[in-house]
Amino acid sequence: MQHSAIVSQLSHLTASSEVIYAVTMRDVLTAIARRMGETALSLSAEDLQLAREEVKEAINHNLEIRE
Repeated sequence: MQHSAIVSQLSHLTASSEVIYAVTMRDVLTAIARRMGETALSLSAEDLQLAREEVKEAINHNLEIRE
């Protein structure tokens, strides 16, 4: 069964368009600023892109370990 078919069937069990939680880049930047303080100002655009990817990977990892 393809992923889209599985999602379609599961969508009948719940409100599939419901937003559970949204993580914006601003949320990531806020977390970085809280942890690093003014040192965060030395980060490059590449550093911030890496942080973004790490957040995505952490979410995906959390979903994978539930499988």
